[in-house]
Formats: sequence, C-alpha cells, structure tokens
Amino acid sequence: MLRYNSFRWWCGWIVQLSWVVSLLMFVGCRNSSPSDKNAAAASIDHPPGLPHPEMEANQVALEEPGGTRSGTPNGIPPALRGPRLANGEKGGGLGNHARSPGAPPLAAQESSPFMAGQPITAEPQLAIDPNGRFATTYRPGGGHLAAFESAVARGIVPGAERELVSDVGARYWTPMDSPRDRALALRTDFERAALPPSGGETHMRLSLRSSDRAAAARPHLSVHLVLDVSGSMRGEPMDQAKSAAKALFDRLAPNDDFSLITFSTDAQVRVQNTRVAAAKARVHGAIDEIEATGGTNISEGLRLGYAQAKSGGIPADAVRVVFLLSDGRANSGITSPQRLSQLALEAFQDGIQTSTFGLGTDYDGPLMSAIASDGAGGYYYLRDGQQIAPALSTELDRRLDPAATAVEIRIRWSQGIDVLQVYGSRRLNEAEAARVRAIEVAADDQAAKRDRIKKDRQDDTQGGMRFLIPAFARDDNHVMLFKIRVPAGVEPRQVALIELKYKDRGTKRNFSEEVRVNLPYANSDAQSAQSIQPQVARTVQGFAAGETLMEAARFVSHGDRPRALALLTEREQILRKAAESLQEPGFRRDADRLARFRSHLDTNAGVGESLVLAMLLETAGRAHLR
Repeated sequence: MLRYNSFRWWCGWIVQLSWVVSLLMFVGCRNSSPSDKNAAAASIDHPPGLPHPEMEANQVALEEPGGTRSGTPNGIPPALRGPRLANGEKGGGLGNHARSPGAPPLAAQESSPFMAGQPITAEPQLAIDPNGRFATTYRPGGGHLAAFESAVARGIVPGAERELVSDVGARYWTPMDSPRDRALALRTDFERAALPPSGGETHMRLSLRSSDRAAAARPHLSVHLVLDVSGSMRGEPMDQAKSAAKALFDRLAPNDDFSLITFSTDAQVRVQNTRVAAAKARVHGAIDEIEATGGTNISEGLRLGYAQAKSGGIPADAVRVVFLLSDGRANSGITSPQRLSQLALEAFQDGIQTSTFGLGTDYDGPLMSAIASDGAGGYYYLRDGQQIAPALSTELDRRLDPAATAVEIRIRWSQGIDVLQVYGSRRLNEAEAARVRAIEVAADDQAAKRDRIKKDRQDDTQGGMRFLIPAFARDDNHVMLFKIRVPAGVEPRQVALIELKYKDRGTKRNFSEEVRVNLPYANSDAQSAQSIQPQVARTVQGFAAGETLMEAARFVSHGDRPRALALLTEREQILRKAAESLQEPGFRRDADRLARFRSHLDTNAGVGESLVLAMLLETAGRAHLR
C-alpha cells in the first residue's frame, strides 16, 4: 500500500509539473536546438514576469476567477482547471476558444484547409480585446519534455513511449532565410491568399527568424555559481557537481569574473568574486573541499550569489549571471515560491540574470522554473549528475550571445477585424503587465550599459496587442498564430499594422520597423478556397492537433474519458484527411499517435493510469505547439 501511495503521489507531482512546464502551449515553433547538441538536459528559456511554464502556466492562465497563484481554490488543483473564455467564464474550450462548457468539441468547426469550397465561417466566437500586454509565446529549448523524461527515469513510463511525445513542432515552422543586415526578420502569411467576399474566420501566421551571425566581440562574463550541498547531494551527484563546477570555471576567459556559493541549511561564499586568470588553483581547491550535508536554504544561497554579482570591479557592460543548481526543495530560509522568484526579478532589474538547474527526480520544478522565469534565464531538468557539465556549458553560451534583446511585437488590428484567438497566449492581468513593464525598462537600461545602445523604452506607449521577448536567441525561429474574423468586402483590406522593435546586439543600435499587412478579397468563395496556402495550413493543423491533445489531457484528469476519446477520434480523422489533401505524411504519423493514445484510454493501469496518461497527452500537445 505504501508503494502504491508513493506511486500515486509521484504521478500527481509529475502531472502538476507537466501541466505547467514552460507555457509551451505557446505557439513557439523553432528549428534550432540548444547550442550544445550533446547536452542531454531538457531546457527552456523563460522571459521574466510572465506565466511560469511550471508554476504559473496553468496556475495563472487556467485558474478559477479569484484563485491564487499557489493555492488550490475550490479544492481543484491548478493543473486541472479549465481555461477561461473570452468573457471571463470558465469553460472547456481549446485555448481561448469561446464556447460554453456543454458545447460540442470545436475540432470539426475549425476552418479545415483540406475541405475545399467550404466557407471558412465557423460558429460565432467572442472577440478578445486587441489592446494590452499578452503573454509571450517564445520558448526556446526542450523543457516541455522535462516531466516525461523524469517519469521515464523513475520507471513510471516505459522509454518506448517516447515516440508519442517526440518533438514534431519543427514540421510547422516557417522556412525563412537568416537575415544578413539585421538581428530579426519578420514575415506574415495567411491561411488563404484571398478572403471570400462574405468574409469570415481565417488564420494569420507571424514568423520571426534571427540572424546566425556571431557577435563581433565576446562580452565580459561575470559568472556566480550557487550550488546545493545539502545531504541529498551526497555521493555521485556531489562528485559530478564538483567536476562540472571546475569545467565551468575552466571555460571562462582569463578576464572574466567568477564566484562560488554553496548552501545547505545555511549558505557561505566559498570563492569571493575574482578574476579567473589569478584564481584557478584556489578555485579548484575550494571546490574539492565541498562536502554535502544539511538542509536546503535556496534563498540565502541566492542572496549571497546576487551580492557577489554586484561586487565592485565588475565592468558595467559585463554579462552578469547566477547559476542555481539544486536537487531538492527549499526547507530553510524563505520557502515561498513567490518571494523566491521575486528575488530573481529584483536581481534582473539590477542587471543580473538567473538560470536554474534541477537535478534528479525530487527537486522543486515549479520553483526552479519560476526563479528562471523572473530571472530572465534558462531552466534545465537534469536527469543525473552526468548532465550537469553539458547543461552549464550550453547555458553559458546562451547568456553570451542573444541576437536581440527587449524585443517587442505590437499588433494594431484594423477596425472591423476581430481577434478570436492567440494560440497559447492570454491577456496579462494588471500585476503581470506591470512586471513585464519593469523587465522592459531593465532590459533597456542594460542594453545602454552593456552595448551602448540608446535608451528608448523609458516611456510606456499604449495601444495594440503587445508581446515582449526579453532576449531572442541567435539562429532561432519563432511562430505566432492568430485566429481572426474579417468582415465582408470587395477591395483589398488592411488587416493590421505590425511594429517590431528590439536592441540589435550585432549592430549595437535600436531597430524599429512597421509592416502593413493587407489581404485581398477573392471574386467568390470558391476562388478563395482555391487560394489555400498549404504551408500555413500545415501550421494550423499542427497547432490544432496540439490543442486537442491538451484538451484531452484535461478531460482525462477530470475523469471524463468519453470526451477525451471523442476529441482524439475526431482529430485523428481530420489529420488523416489533411494528410491526403496537404500531402503531409507527418499528419499521418500524428494520427497514428492519436490512435495509440485512444488505445491507452481503454485501461486504467500502467500508461493508462489517469495521471500518467494526462501527463503524456499534455507533453505531446506541447510538442505540437512548439
């Protein structure tokens, strides 16, 4: 019985972790992987001040009205709550679809591009307010697989099921050449090249592609390693962590800065901030002396790490980063996730980024994700100690060389255009928007100090749908997908005015461009149907499949397997038709995956156990939505 209860507890933790891993319900399609291809760790970057992919993604976006970030109002775990509708009511729709909880699934109502000649108007949906700050959908990395890999490591899920959650999102990204004269290139595409005269619903895809050029000069690095040395790290994990700390130090340039802080029940500075060139023997010796014992006081470790990052003598233009590695949960000092992540947010406002590394299977994933999110750094799941060194190396490269910072996409939708859905995103509340605004100002200040780029974000210009990406990786790709409704018409219509602003780290200047997005009307509905853009249609179908998987996961979590079965069956049929019409064999493979998921619904044991199956469905959905 004890073993069974432990299994149930672990499954509960896994599905909670999965439900909130990296808000990759966000529509982040990317075609690049971590800079160290050999790093086995699953990682994800988190723009700060936004829903944390583990702690907040569904805890904030999907919670009941009046709920709290960390509580479970009405006894419903945050991971199991249904999404809000456009009118603020809770419902069971896909993403931001506005329909009543009792309405039939929307899968068949979507504008399916393989249904030639079919009007693109679906059942009326509520338009969302097109003004305000929205959660960013940019998430590089592989953090969406963290919960799955952890479950495999614990023996809860067979490794053979990895194919079910494989990374299929790359099939839906936009082919774009790397820009040569700027850091980011922007492109828009529509599901149809021409609208039907009667108007209706369609999709707009917005794509970003970053430059692959390397920075002209390597910036000065100030690295501060905050290492968990509690009793649970004893043995092989501690040995691997010590080796990784030495490898990290040895990778730094002679003029870089380094400090080492360890924490257990208390914390101490093992190596005061120092220039690398004069301290190799001293640093290696201090690392060798580390022993594992005591509890887990993350707050004191961070406090000392941030103090070292503010030491005198560090150049004003240095890239200051704190790397936090832990295998456990905060049980000494400050233990509140909100207060701990606030420390990281305040540090970022002082020019210090924080990246986190969770080791093993019992660390506090939501907390580590939250700290990385507010600290504008990366979050890594490390299955075992052998992954520490590659992960630290990968993250070091990422902190060194983003293509652009303070990236803002602002969309001013034209009058008469209704925005029905921003796939995976949502409007930020007042407090969240204020946090994002603080991050934008901090990024503006840091670019001025580090790259001598003139400040241009001190005034908060209102209007439009706004997305902030604090840092966009080099040689990366990102897609955002919008569902819109357009009125009837004849003459070409301006759909939106898109403004892209960022700090170009290659040219060391502010960049801003405006793109007017226009779309003509066809002479007839049939002519419009013939103008379907297959590449965009693939994106729409892929993301729709991802949202179906996410919705099915929610139904399984609630014990409503019949509705989950209906959703999966319906989407499987749509994908098989789309595979034929769009000549996309990947859709056929996706349909086969859905069939396997349907077979797991027939049993409550093993992979079919509700919590495990919900985690698998969720992870597969995130893979589609990347």
